[in-house]
Amino acid sequence: MSETQTTSKKKLKPAQLKMLFSNLEMITRSGLPLSEGFDILRKNDDDPVERALIDMLYDAVNEGETITKVMRKSDIIPEYACSLISIGEKTGRLQETFASLADYYIKRDELSQSIRSSVVYPVSMLVMVFVVVAVLLVQVMPVFDHVFRQLGYEMTGISAGLMSTGMVLGRFGFWIAGIVFALALIGVILAITPAGKKFYNALFQSAPITKDLSLDLSAQRFSLAMSSMLSAGLELDTSLDYAEKLVEDKRARQSVAKIRDAIEGGGSFLDALEQSGLYTKKDLALLSIGIKTGADAEAMNQVGEQITIATESRLERLIATIEPTLVAIMCILVGTILLSVMLPLMGALTGF
Repeated sequence: MSETQTTSKKKLKPAQLKMLFSNLEMITRSGLPLSEGFDILRKNDDDPVERALIDMLYDAVNEGETITKVMRKSDIIPEYACSLISIGEKTGRLQETFASLADYYIKRDELSQSIRSSVVYPVSMLVMVFVVVAVLLVQVMPVFDHVFRQLGYEMTGISAGLMSTGMVLGRFGFWIAGIVFALALIGVILAITPAGKKFYNALFQSAPITKDLSLDLSAQRFSLAMSSMLSAGLELDTSLDYAEKLVEDKRARQSVAKIRDAIEGGGSFLDALEQSGLYTKKDLALLSIGIKTGADAEAMNQVGEQITIATESRLERLIATIEPTLVAIMCILVGTILLSVMLPLMGALTGF
């Protein structure tokens, strides 16, 4: 019981959810009895949180409880997924529901990984630039200063300023490193706390370089969620209610609210999508064809995939821009440091 209580503190991540629902889809597709499939999974799952859930599902199936009830009780499965599974159980479409959820969380996980790599790489480059410049200022500049003094000269201008900076870094380097470490630790702590996540989300949504990306990510999540729910047989108004909760960007949430209000006012789904401002003309053309032909779930899924591809391309272009920019900055800094001492040194040697 204590293990179950522990698992209720944190929802499963998209990577865990995609694996869970992929396994559940495989079980239902293979024709295995659910109890036998759950028994196989729990014997081969090393994650204690996931294994605790599978144990609960195994016991529930043997006792005649529904999968939805167990997943809600575990408190580690998002309500969105629980609602879809509930519809799947009622309509006898569990396999399709598990497949839809697996596909949804696969795309979410892939995009999350792309975003993480897009953040980690520039940060690594910035750290490298800082380390290279710090080494030059602290270790190399004193060598040149010693050479100048032996020749009877002193550093002036830029070289003197850089030498002073290097002395400060060398003298207070430990404290500077401590402050940087403390700031990094605070950043990590904020990233895992609700208040910190809310702050980062607000910053991500408002920063000039990321606000368009935030809107695209919410449009992608909304599209894939709507596809999953419509495929599972949920009513349109119910699907919109659940999808709105998955949207984090304020502008996107306002657009979803416009869609819901327009439909409640008697408008069509397609007209509501066109008026929301959430989609591009290219996306709306695809949605129009899908809705008019009764393939609205498939159209939503294709639009979500298109947005995913476009977002990944944007991230790649951003990285492609950041990399040469950081390399150029490092070259300029290193070149400035070296030229500030080499040119006066050459003059001193020539005069000598």
